[in-house]
Amino acid sequence: MAKDSTKSTDESPIPQGGFYGLADHPNHGLIASILKRKRRKIKMTEDVKKMCGKVEAYKTCSDKLHQALLFMLVESPEISKDLVTHFKTEPNYRYAGKYLKTYEAIANKGRDKTKYESLEPAISTLSLLDAERESRVRKQLDNLKPLTKFIGEDYWEYARLRRVYWDGLEAYDDALTQQSKDRTEEAERITVNAQNWRNDCRQKLMDFIKNGIFDQRPKHCDAILKFRDEAILSHRAMSDPQQSAEALKTAVKPLK
Repeated sequence: MAKDSTKSTDESPIPQGGFYGLADHPNHGLIASILKRKRRKIKMTEDVKKMCGKVEAYKTCSDKLHQALLFMLVESPEISKDLVTHFKTEPNYRYAGKYLKTYEAIANKGRDKTKYESLEPAISTLSLLDAERESRVRKQLDNLKPLTKFIGEDYWEYARLRRVYWDGLEAYDDALTQQSKDRTEEAERITVNAQNWRNDCRQKLMDFIKNGIFDQRPKHCDAILKFRDEAILSHRAMSDPQQSAEALKTAVKPLK
């Protein structure tokens, strides 16, 4: 998992496409950073900086919660960390069923003519348990889709817009610097255009934060509550013999 960024949101952000983690900032080195800051006073406006800080804090919390839920779902740190991009479940039931199936076939062809009780009921049960586990994991991943979308898509779109806004800040600063050296109508026109672009980038970023992230938080909460409710129902069903049998019947999938 990518480390949480500890850099200021005033730094030029470079989105690092991924899933968990934050879009980090480039490391220019201490001396280069000091020299750059002395020459250029580029800063996000306070309202943008505050909103970006909230988004990054929300992303960090969402990452931790999402990872915890997936680990609880599959009970495997190795599987849970890549579960969203590479669907997989523990193969214990599947392997056990295949082993018994192979063992029974070999035993029936051996010299021992003793008639053993068929292992088919055990093989069938293992197959059903494997299918039920896969069905449950898929359903829970579906329940978490709104939160997963924020973590894997919406946040990284925000990071892209934040980078574009920073580019706008730099372009406006460059235009102002050039205008101070070259006081012409052309330089003034370029400065006005750069200012308009900077303002447009800022507005797009702020609109996306509000509409694409903050207004979607109720959906993220609903996703977590659905996950909780499904987990409760699943545990209750598996603890009740009759309900457990019915649940297994709905998840029939033969071993391959």
